[in-house]
Amino acid sequence: MKTFTVLLISICFSVYNALAQTPDLAIAKTTYEFTHIRDTTNRTKPYKETMVLLSGRNASVYRSLTKQQQEEKMANEIANQVKGAADPNHLSLTITGGGVISNEEYYQYTAPKKLYTEEKIINFYLTEESLPVINWTIQNDTLSIGTLHCQKATAHFKGRDYEAWFCADIPFKNGPWKLNGLPGLIVQAADVKKEVVFKFMGFEDISQSKQTIQPPADDIKTQPKELARLKEARDKDPQGFMKSAHGSFSGGSRNTGPSFANIDPNKISSINITRSDNLNSKTNNNPIELPEKK
Repeated sequence: MKTFTVLLISICFSVYNALAQTPDLAIAKTTYEFTHIRDTTNRTKPYKETMVLLSGRNASVYRSLTKQQQEEKMANEIANQVKGAADPNHLSLTITGGGVISNEEYYQYTAPKKLYTEEKIINFYLTEESLPVINWTIQNDTLSIGTLHCQKATAHFKGRDYEAWFCADIPFKNGPWKLNGLPGLIVQAADVKKEVVFKFMGFEDISQSKQTIQPPADDIKTQPKELARLKEARDKDPQGFMKSAHGSFSGGSRNTGPSFANIDPNKISSINITRSDNLNSKTNNNPIELPEKK
């Protein structure tokens, strides 16, 4: 327990001056079907999730749409049951479980060439690093994806060989996940083994929505290596980690999902969680980032 506590405190004090970036207005939204064969012993059931990329003039953010939809569904379930309760003083709630989803958000900043990654490990942590430089080779091959005219590019990145299709008519130099650096939006991408696939699902103008792109200011700022140590400690002893984390630090713990804040806990007699239709497995023996072969 003491080891976990010391580790958490050391991370909290490794704060640096991140987030000097000003909010950027989101201009466009690209939707992807993300497929990842995380469990190589069960390739017929890949991890699946719907993701969105919000792009602005200087920044982008890539996050889970599935997560947002699950949170909205759960919030509506709770609100409807509270509203229709026969006895508001004895609430018996039934909510649908969320299933396995991504807890990371990736913020790319083009001009300062920075990548911010937010990840939830009980609390919300934010790391800053240089935007990865990907040595793309642009090919002559072209392809129409929906109404978009795209061109092919290839590169080796994070242990995998990728093929990407970008649209030069859409002048955003970003893409899904950490992919970036082409002269146009990365519309679709996959590694050559088709173990990691970002499939294009749609593109729309959201400039009138007034959505902004900026990493949350209240996250706990830390270094990637410190966060890696924290995740390693969690994986070695999940139970001990949970106890230590809840007792040692409460910062960066905002609630982004459905909240029971407006419900008196003394009025909740029971909560029944039903099975989610999200069948993603927790097994991950094939991470998206692979070690480079020596």
